[in-house]
Amino acid sequence: MRGKSTAVLALLVMAGVFLLPGCGAEVDKSEVEQAANPVKSMHQEVRNRLQAEEDRVQWYKYEDAVALARKENKFVMVDFYATWCKWCKKFEAGTITDPEVAETMKEGFVAVRLDAESSTKVVHEMRQMTAFELADIYEVKTFPTIWFIAPDGSRAKRLDGYLEPKDFNNYLKYIRSGAYREREF
Repeated sequence: MRGKSTAVLALLVMAGVFLLPGCGAEVDKSEVEQAANPVKSMHQEVRNRLQAEEDRVQWYKYEDAVALARKENKFVMVDFYATWCKWCKKFEAGTITDPEVAETMKEGFVAVRLDAESSTKVVHEMRQMTAFELADIYEVKTFPTIWFIAPDGSRAKRLDGYLEPKDFNNYLKYIRSGAYREREF
């Protein structure tokens, strides 16, 4: 019987039902705010991950991007890449993940990434085709090739090759401002 009452007492203490004198509900805040506190570091890690996801460019399917861009009056940025292309990888890992680039992208663009050599299906002008066929329509000859499509669906401008984050961010602003209609970048 003694074992049962000890177990019950332990459960009551764990549940917070039974408090010993001097063991009120007040918590020592310095103990909670310790750097080694695993719960605190876990929460910070989750917050960091969520912030990183929020800062990233969101990628859409081609046909969804065209529809969304029209609805939100934004440009579509179509990144035609090849899996073997080192400059495409550098663009993906460095330029497009830059926080300033990501912010500019959110403000005025809907992003699409297409492996220009793949058989991934896309819908372009109400016709289903492969990403390879779409790249051919857009006359993609080098990688990366980035096409900007105006909110009305017309082709705005093409960018062949890689740009560093700062230069690419300036290029995005050039496109968004409409300056591409009047002068070269």
